[in-house]
Amino acid sequence: MGFYTSEILTGAPAVFKSETQRLIYERLESSGIPYTRIESDPGVSMDDCLNIDKAFGIDTVKTILLTNRQKNKFWLYVTHARKAFITKEFGASLEIPRVSFADEDLMKEILGTPHGAATPFGLLRNEAADVTFVMDRDVAERDRIVITDGDACGFIAISNQDLFRLLGRTPVLISNPAEIEPAQ
Repeated sequence: MGFYTSEILTGAPAVFKSETQRLIYERLESSGIPYTRIESDPGVSMDDCLNIDKAFGIDTVKTILLTNRQKNKFWLYVTHARKAFITKEFGASLEIPRVSFADEDLMKEILGTPHGAATPFGLLRNEAADVTFVMDRDVAERDRIVITDGDACGFIAISNQDLFRLLGRTPVLISNPAEIEPAQ
């Protein structure tokens, strides 16, 4: 049995799976920002992402919510889907102490998404106002990226410039030296 991906779609889904997903599509529509989307099987593994890449013809990115030991500072990091994430290198790039992955309860509280569905669109939520938005420089320089729509079965292709305009923020750019794993 293969990995399901729909054809390329436009417009919001008929049914929203969460309030965060509703917020994302309402903001996209009210801002007149163009995007395309697909629906798929849950896209959580690297192999899944390769199928999503093929559907769009664009590489997906990995979005990670990170926190400090006290769980009072947060970073939303957008990087290559196949790049190894090394906390020490991330922290060194920003000159901050080591960070760890936010647990699912914090992800739901801040981004309104479960694990496997973290998205920069989560920064639209009031609960994410103090989250620092971080992106690999070369990912930020792409014309378009593919990110989740707040659900592990929904993916949106959008231009970086439109994403930054929608969020009302420009990310802190870093050049993370971790090697990118080759696509298979």
